[in-house]
Parts: sequence; structure tokens; C-alpha cells
Amino acid sequence: MRAVPAHWFDGLAISLSAICVVHCLALPVIIALLPALSQWLQLPEAIHAWLLGCAIPISITVLGRSAHRHRAARGTLLLGIVGLSLMGGALMAPTEVLETVISVGGAVLLASAHVHNWRRRARCARPSI
Repeated sequence: MRAVPAHWFDGLAISLSAICVVHCLALPVIIALLPALSQWLQLPEAIHAWLLGCAIPISITVLGRSAHRHRAARGTLLLGIVGLSLMGGALMAPTEVLETVISVGGAVLLASAHVHNWRRRARCARPSI
């Protein structure tokens, strides 16, 4: 059985971060504009914890491996940890607005870390001429 390439996990993590941003920003607007839709989409509050539960192992594994192999990637790992920490802290925010702002900020930082990791990996893989 072939191992899954590491860049695939960066892509997955970037996609999950994008889904988080869409969820945090677009879904409340859609629900506010379409009250009938809010009857259908009764998402449990635990969905935020579930998404974070997916993001942590993927991000720590991919960014951690890169940091272990390349000293220069340690800053990227730190950026990812800050993003994950913000996303985790958002779970305890006292208001929905603050929760949204913190979650989006964390998701953007985490996605940025994965994009940086992906680009660094692509640069390292290019043959030198």
C-alpha cells in the first residue's frame, strides 16, 4: 500500500480551514437572511469542537513532520499552533461575534501555515538547474 503524500494533507488542512471560514462567516449571514433555512440547519454547537478535533491531528502531524525535517519550518509550525490555539480559545468565547472573529483569525493563520508549508515543500522538490 502506498503512503499518502504529505502535500495531500496540507491540501486537506487548507480545505478544512476554508470550510471553517465559510461556516463562520457565510452561514450566519445566510441564516439571518433566510429565517426558514434556520429551521433546517440546526447544527449542533459541538460541531466547532469536532472540526477542531479534525484540524489538530492533521495540522500537528503535517507541520510537525516538516519542522522535524527542516529547521526553517519551525516558524510555520508555530504559526499553525497559534492558529489552532485561537480556534480552541474561540470555543470559550463569551459571545458569538467574538467566537466568530477568533475562529476566523485562527483558521486564516492555520491555513497560512499550511500554504507556506506546501510552497516550501514544492520549492524543495524542484530540481536545481
